[in-house]
Amino acid sequence: MELQNYHELGKSLTEILRLQYFPLAIKLVESEDEFPEKTRRPNLLNMKITMCQGFAMSRRIGWTMGLTADDMKCTPNLIAYGFAELEDQSAFIEAFRTMNYYETDKIAEKVISGMPRLKPGRYKGVAVSPLGWTGITPDLVLIYCNSAQAMRLIQATVYKTGERIANSLSCLGASCIEGVLRTFLTKKPGLVVPGAGDRAFGTTQDHELAFTLPKEMIEDITGALRKAGYEKGVRYPTVTSITEPPMVPEAWTILESKLKRKTL
Repeated sequence: MELQNYHELGKSLTEILRLQYFPLAIKLVESEDEFPEKTRRPNLLNMKITMCQGFAMSRRIGWTMGLTADDMKCTPNLIAYGFAELEDQSAFIEAFRTMNYYETDKIAEKVISGMPRLKPGRYKGVAVSPLGWTGITPDLVLIYCNSAQAMRLIQATVYKTGERIANSLSCLGASCIEGVLRTFLTKKPGLVVPGAGDRAFGTTQDHELAFTLPKEMIEDITGALRKAGYEKGVRYPTVTSITEPPMVPEAWTILESKLKRKTL
């Protein structure tokens, strides 16, 4: 698709789901030359950030962010994306045991072995941009949403594929690894429960979830949001049944008895 088509899809997603923040176009790049014009680089501002902070700057402010090893401070993320390489793989286990995330080294190894990872050096960085005016052709889209909006995205996915959303969650590197990287590798949509880094550094709020869509499915699922139960009132904001209340406070009943009654 042309970039203009992605721009229209970004606007449609925002409108249909009433998204609070911009849906994001995500692309892994093999060279910094692939970053579009006006990409913001944290290292040029004498700072390093986490990937989820880059997501926050893009989805909240509207910036296009370019993130490489020179821009990033989250070491586990650098390793998972292959932007950096460990001399000793056991150091990964030691780091998470130091955080006391897992009861034993064996459990830590089990969790880490299931983590999506790229070969070291395969890609040089990640470009992040609001989908509505992205200057990059995305590999996938990342949407921060509430549970009702996530429901609609799942229903739209099932409407087109008949496949249930299957997730493998540990809340370790949630949006960046279990979300973006897993969808990049599997070409499958996914629902993510944001992790500690998302909340501590990426400004993610308690009510937020994250949903990832591979580029191959963006158009179909955006269209299905206006089909899957939509005409029957299954949409966002959620249509509710508003009827006469079954009971009211006793004070209201007493007050009603004191009303002046008109006589014919």
